[in-house]
Amino acid sequence: MDFHDLHLQAKENPEAREKLIQVSKKQIARLASGVAGRPLAWENDDELSIGLIAFNEAIDTFDPTKGKSFWGYAGLVIRHRLMDYFRKEVNWQKKVPFTGEDESINPEVLQKEAELAWEAMRREEEARDRAETVVAFEQRLLQYGISLKELTKNSPKHRDTRETLIKAAVALTRQQELLKRLLVTKQLPIKELMVLTGQSRKVLERGRRYLIALVLILSQPEFRLLGEFLQLPEEVRVWPDKEL
Repeated sequence: MDFHDLHLQAKENPEAREKLIQVSKKQIARLASGVAGRPLAWENDDELSIGLIAFNEAIDTFDPTKGKSFWGYAGLVIRHRLMDYFRKEVNWQKKVPFTGEDESINPEVLQKEAELAWEAMRREEEARDRAETVVAFEQRLLQYGISLKELTKNSPKHRDTRETLIKAAVALTRQQELLKRLLVTKQLPIKELMVLTGQSRKVLERGRRYLIALVLILSQPEFRLLGEFLQLPEEVRVWPDKEL
């Protein structure tokens, strides 16, 4: 029986649970030692017992339908339990009486631990997704001759200017022919945008980098997460077709 089968069966099958624990003890010890910041020994250190209890909790509360890896989830539960243990030691200068099999865990506490672990995993995944999105966005900007550094440096500082360019970007995004031209030629259709928005060439050319970045964020679903990066109003980030 491989690891995947073990963790799927461990919740209901005591034999599978015991096998899963045995094959995972090295990983549990490695993770607990990393959190503790020192080597740990099974016969001496409470941290490993806590890690083992947390691993058992992870078996009981893991939900494979959420599309997460078991070890990613178990690692978060173990870290959370250990950090809670260390906080109590620092605050009250006493050991937490974890006693292995004899410890009874309140189901409500167990549920809360699971919710916290899932929330921590969600935040980690969001941070990772955002970082990957920024990298992809930076690569796309380079196709238009714009670096992320230039974009940050040349983004409008004044609210009025920013709002003017946001309105221009929204207007361009709604014009499919102009949007297609921008995406294909990598050039901002200044003349048509002047007519469409009533803004001067000077305003549009000065805000070219910011405008292009805005249009990419508004028109390309993979970049929608970055609306906050360019200080887009929430209603535009969520509903780009909303009237401004």
